[in-house]
Amino acid sequence: MRLKLFFKLENNIIDVQYRKGIISWIKHAIQEYDDNLFNQIYSANQKKTFTFAPILSKPIFDKEKIQMQDNQFSIMFSAYNYLYALHLYNSFLKQKFQRFSLNKNSMTLTSIVMIPEKTIETNSIKIKMSSPIIVRNHDRNTLKDMYYAYDREEFNKYIRINIEEQLKEEKLDSSLLEGFEIKPLEAKKIIIPVYEKMIECSIGIFKLTGNIKLLEYLQKAGIRC
Repeated sequence: MRLKLFFKLENNIIDVQYRKGIISWIKHAIQEYDDNLFNQIYSANQKKTFTFAPILSKPIFDKEKIQMQDNQFSIMFSAYNYLYALHLYNSFLKQKFQRFSLNKNSMTLTSIVMIPEKTIETNSIKIKMSSPIIVRNHDRNTLKDMYYAYDREEFNKYIRINIEEQLKEEKLDSSLLEGFEIKPLEAKKIIIPVYEKMIECSIGIFKLTGNIKLLEYLQKAGIRC
């Protein structure tokens, strides 16, 4: 299931670390809706089975802030499990028109729209990333993270590893990955702040080729890298 959430801000300037505020809002919404669901999602070592992509209005980036064209933005949510996604929908719905404080700003959810899913009939599709795609390699020995944009040799290797982990989480056959390829068509490398780190990632249009069932899964779940 895919959801699009529309927000109104108190003003059109947000902190460059705005993702922290969005994550805090998500946690607040889920915890107010159901403590058990919150504990299930955010328990130690539990991987999140949803993705989200903020969509800003013509942002102008500075070192510490982002100025947008207006005081509105949206978030795309994706979750493969329908029941799980329904709980997320209900938790978000409960926050509608409730003001949530941010650093020198506030955000208010004004509407939620369920996005119809397109039927995939071929083994090759083009997608435009709603938000930067972040490909991470977490070294369990050093506990360090490395990030790879589309033009790095490691990009394809670790995006496959990340998708394979997703399939295992959803109890889907990892053989669906056979023949999978992701190719940049009109891609660009950018550097974004995530918490206290500056990491490289990719935006633009990509071509995905592979098993139709895998492509359907990625459409519903997004790529959690």
